[in-house]
Amino acid sequence: MNNFSFKKSLLLAVLAGTLFSCKKDNNQEIQQPEQGKFEDGFFVINEGWYGHGTGSVTFFDAVSGTLKDSVFQKENPGKDFEPKSSTIQFATIFNKNLYVVSKIGGPVVVADAKTLKEIGRIPASPQSDWRAFVGLDENNGLLSSSKGIFKVNLKTYAATQLAGTSGQTGDMFKAGKYVYTLSQSEGAVIYNAADLTVVKKIKDVTLGFAQTPNNKVWYTKGKFLYNSDPLTLATDSVELPFTPAGTWFAWFSSPIIASTQENTVYLLKSPGFGGGKMLYRYIEGNKASLDQPFITTPDKQSFYKKNLGYYAKTNQIVTTTVQDGYGTNYGVNNIYFYDATSGNLVKKIPYEGYYFPATFVFH
Repeated sequence: MNNFSFKKSLLLAVLAGTLFSCKKDNNQEIQQPEQGKFEDGFFVINEGWYGHGTGSVTFFDAVSGTLKDSVFQKENPGKDFEPKSSTIQFATIFNKNLYVVSKIGGPVVVADAKTLKEIGRIPASPQSDWRAFVGLDENNGLLSSSKGIFKVNLKTYAATQLAGTSGQTGDMFKAGKYVYTLSQSEGAVIYNAADLTVVKKIKDVTLGFAQTPNNKVWYTKGKFLYNSDPLTLATDSVELPFTPAGTWFAWFSSPIIASTQENTVYLLKSPGFGGGKMLYRYIEGNKASLDQPFITTPDKQSFYKKNLGYYAKTNQIVTTTVQDGYGTNYGVNNIYFYDATSGNLVKKIPYEGYYFPATFVFH
């Protein structure tokens, strides 16, 4: 073999070995994403027994079909939602993180939605009285409060008050070009999502907001259920068989949700302090779907706050109830799973404890 042929063979061997080595290294680097401990199921956000301890987060584990109690505290030893005078009333998932919002001086806690490991918080403060959270982008979100809306930096958690809304403000929802917010004094205040300027106000809105697959955003005003186009803000409405009450007394999130599979809205007939026994369903375009309650709680059971959620994985409506009465009755809880199309009961899980379940959060 001449010198040129030897060098050529050596070069080919080196290249082959390099390619083989890179392929091997690449194979070693490819890893399947690890499924989080709290990924397959949903969260129940518990208000907690006011004055006796803070709220908590319960997880429904779809694999075992069981409820797991106080999962945030267990995954984060030494961390909590203190002070005891605060209550958890709202939570949502945004950009893979769970935002848990406390009222009455409590913190806003941010945790990985799959592992529940805390990644940040706005500390508890006597000056804070938060309501709800909505994410805008990877760097910014909004927090509503008893004194308006604050823009929050999601990297530093610094919060600055937003112009355009004052007084108690609750639910918020980002859709299309707009952010829909709900004010006790001004009704629905709609912001341009790009520059956070107010573009429209709708007086006397009581419940909001939910979005159906056709992108319409739903809310209630008087005896009507309205939908709003999040691109043009054009509206349409249908008359309800009852007049929804607001949720400002001991504020809780509006008990209105939507299916992710059909253009269907679900809402509770509740008094202003929460409770009630009837859940209604409106199938868009079918007025008769409102003629009677879709779900009525079992005997001696009532809703508490926003005790309804849509479980997309199984196409089910999930509700929680407390036992009628006071005192020890609040320690008797049930979670129910209903078929979202037929309304038939699929499963019931009883559990005990003074949880005061407030709302659900789904991945």
